Amino acid sequence: MKTPVIQTKNVTKIYKLGDNEIGALKGVTIDIYEGEFVAIVGKSGSGKSTLMHLIGLLDTPTGGEVLVKGKNVTQFKEKELARIRNKEIGFVFQSFNLLRRTSALENVMLPLKYSDVPKSEWKKRATELLELVELGDRLNNKSNELSGGQRQRVAIARALVNTPSIILADEPTGNLDSKTGDEIIELFKSLNKKGTTIILVTHDSDLAKIAKRQIVLKDGLLVK
Repeated sequence: MKTPVIQTKNVTKIYKLGDNEIGALKGVTIDIYEGEFVAIVGKSGSGKSTLMHLIGLLDTPTGGEVLVKGKNVTQFKEKELARIRNKEIGFVFQSFNLLRRTSALENVMLPLKYSDVPKSEWKKRATELLELVELGDRLNNKSNELSGGQRQRVAIARALVNTPSIILADEPTGNLDSKTGDEIIELFKSLNKKGTTIILVTHDSDLAKIAKRQIVLKDGLLVK
């Protein structure tokens, strides 16, 4: 039986605001397997963003465990978490998070600075990925010279540059018009067909329907 690439075991997350405690997650257990296309869905305040930060190793749970490829990372130090993030997880955000005055090629190469990939290969790898997302003619354009859809394609290429096993996409079409958003979704589908695990985080129930499975949160609890 396959080992899940991502697991949470009874994870809780409590935020303290002054004297108040807010339970953002209240014992959530999920398994996500290699090659799945999963949507984490919920309204604002449901806990989906908190869950995304935990499975993306951007935060640690108050209780419970997070496992990546069978390895319990809950007690790992930040340096080790950063190494796993850079190797295993590619992030795509609603706001693109690109360096505005830096070329598409340089933006995509950026994560390679923290990898074991020889510097002599950076340009070749980044170029191949920009060609994959149909931006081979925009290598030297600065990100502030690109459209929203093109910037999101650069962000996807950057997310793929370290050949991660998981793409974690947070509202990836939120800042795009519907036509461009559809193009980005088709790109995710294509990547998934090639074996990449896609985890899509969204409040949009229509967008979530493109995933093969939905994980639904409400008030910090798993409801589906």
